[in-house]
Amino acid sequence: MKNKLFRKVLATVVCAAMTLAMVGCGDKTPASNSVSSASQASVSSASASASASEEEKPAEPEYDFGGRTFRIGSYYDMTPDPEKGALEAALAARIAEVEEKYNCKIEFVDLGGDYVADYVTSVLAGDPIVDVGYVITHKLLPSLIEGGIAYPLSELPALDLSEYKWRSDVVEAGTYKGKQYAMLLKDPEIRYGIFWNKTLFNKYGLPDLYDLVDKGEWNWDKFQEIANLGNQDTDGDGEIDIYGFNARENLAWCFLYSDGAYVASKTADGIAIDLSDPKVIEALTGLQNFTQNVKFRDAIDWSKEGWDSFIKDFRDGKYCMCLEEFWISYAYLNKAEEGMQDDWGWVPFPKGPSANGWSCYGKENGARFILNGVDKPEDVALVYDLITDLADTDEEWDDLMEDKLDNWCDDAKTVELVSNIYNNKLSVINGVNGFGDLNGVINEMISKVSKGELTPQVALDTYASAINTAIADIKNHDYAADMQSDEYKVTEPTE
Repeated sequence: MKNKLFRKVLATVVCAAMTLAMVGCGDKTPASNSVSSASQASVSSASASASASEEEKPAEPEYDFGGRTFRIGSYYDMTPDPEKGALEAALAARIAEVEEKYNCKIEFVDLGGDYVADYVTSVLAGDPIVDVGYVITHKLLPSLIEGGIAYPLSELPALDLSEYKWRSDVVEAGTYKGKQYAMLLKDPEIRYGIFWNKTLFNKYGLPDLYDLVDKGEWNWDKFQEIANLGNQDTDGDGEIDIYGFNARENLAWCFLYSDGAYVASKTADGIAIDLSDPKVIEALTGLQNFTQNVKFRDAIDWSKEGWDSFIKDFRDGKYCMCLEEFWISYAYLNKAEEGMQDDWGWVPFPKGPSANGWSCYGKENGARFILNGVDKPEDVALVYDLITDLADTDEEWDDLMEDKLDNWCDDAKTVELVSNIYNNKLSVINGVNGFGDLNGVINEMISKVSKGELTPQVALDTYASAINTAIADIKNHDYAADMQSDEYKVTEPTE
């Protein structure tokens, strides 16, 4: 399938190049119609001709954006690299095609580390620095939305965010008070799951996690058992040298989501928290049982470790399993790029007793949004929709995803399991994370449970009032004042 896909992308690139060459020899006088006036397509007379066959596709609409440069910004240069696979190659080719056919230019802008502050200060000054920006979902919602920095995408007819090409979890994460603000082109970079070192599992006689998944036996009890069995004292000094498991962050939330206890839901007023679901108690009980009965690493020693030390140690064979987001597969584990030399695999977080299926928790995700105050936002939406039209069918999109996974994964089973997550929309992004005080109170409560300081029920009773207060405070929070705070001040370069 991969070879077939590359042939198709190659053909697309060649076809685009031929089209550009022919257009370059013809009349370059811009069409007289204005896209912005109605943002409607004018269909060519040839395709509308009665002599056209009914089996022929309607001709692609004609647009003229008047030579406008559409700017897409991030903390790095997001220009697609055709050498990185079929998806990037298709995106590069499509951008070139749109630029030539529709009289516009796509520019990717590297804004550096102050990128969010750049969005805020430029919008407030009435001159948005870019048209489309990269943003982490918890930064967007609620701060940049309530602060007037983000434009509601659901008010732009060109964008149908229910289309197969968009990531549904990101669209949902960016939905606020009934409007959509976030979009992200489909990709297989799902969130948290369990990476496992197959070489160490074989060496120490641990069960094959793929077998457990296939048999429906990959659950909390089996997870706890294997995490303990994986602890190895290799030199007999009474200290663990190889740990069965590490969790850099978000273990508690994975227990909640893997039991169907989603806690937060969107409402017309913003967000609601429901801790009365019996699955919440069940999940917190499962969490406490694990943390109090398994020796594992979940606290980075900042005096001698970096934020990614757990990831690097898993890569280097010091852990049998780790809880991580899927992006580490290409960033740290790729053998071809001096990554993990042991064989590795990936499975979803184990199922809780009340779970109906697998889950994939995400605390956040990168997204794209349109800045408020951009010139003719309907044109921005239309152009972004055009450059992301990379496949004609769902099957072709699946091929693009599989090609990317083939480059990221160590085995076919990981490809299968990851594909199951995103194809069945099992990835869900935390809706609480951006609400600072509320998120802090809930995480403080969860920490008390995880450390064994409070039982789940006592913790819920103890923190109920603080949680309700934090929810009530959201309605009165001054987000406009936040936009003027030091957090969103651009750092001037030093001499």
